[in-house]
Amino acid sequence: MLDTKTFSMIIEGVVNDLNIPYMDAICWYCDKNEIEVETAAKLVNSKIKDIVALEASQLNLMKEKINSLPV
Repeated sequence: MLDTKTFSMIIEGVVNDLNIPYMDAICWYCDKNEIEVETAAKLVNSKIKDIVALEASQLNLMKEKINSLPV
């Protein structure tokens, strides 16, 4: 059974190795390991939740826009 810290480290590694967004990395990991996305959602730490929310906002997938600083 995975804990939040381990899962988050795995997702960070997937993002870096495959050069994909966090949302895609979580879905990819769940598909590869036959884990329900709902189960993975419980394992995501607050840092990754914030990043996923920002990604979703940039893709206009959220009702409220999240303001971010230009990078």
